[in-house]
Amino acid sequence: MSERLRRVSDKIDAVTRFVAVPIGIATVLIVFFEVLMRYVFRAPLITSVELARLGFVWSCFLGAALGVKRGSHIRFAFFLDRCGPRGGALLRLGVSLLCTAFFGFLVLQGVEMTQRVYETFFPALGYSQLWLYLPLPVSAAVMVIHGVAFVAADLATLRSAGVGDGTR
Repeated sequence: MSERLRRVSDKIDAVTRFVAVPIGIATVLIVFFEVLMRYVFRAPLITSVELARLGFVWSCFLGAALGVKRGSHIRFAFFLDRCGPRGGALLRLGVSLLCTAFFGFLVLQGVEMTQRVYETFFPALGYSQLWLYLPLPVSAAVMVIHGVAFVAADLATLRSAGVGDGTR
């Protein structure tokens, strides 16, 4: 089970990377082009600020999901080193459960926020502001999937080490 979840998590991570990298590059190019147009040619582009904002928000939230998958967030190595194998495994499981619950909360709140702004629009682009708020529930859902895979892997590690079954 944990192997299947890991494979699903890996595939979703690959899709996230495939989407996030071009969005990040496009955001940098949009900002560069806007600076060039505004300060060199004295002809600012009205839509570039809104496009850059959209790209920045999407790349940040998708980047957060990529960081969670790679474990690039703050770690508790100080505590893990002092807990021993059993305590460390239990601590990792607890942190994985808490993070996954928090990501689930973000999905719910993100969906609610997105629904609230659905009928408001960007002035220059004319697009719904849904696109500005949508990265929160999307990236949080990706992080939930990664979190569930981490919990399954942590449980498998605990079972294989005999932790929690009365053998230690």
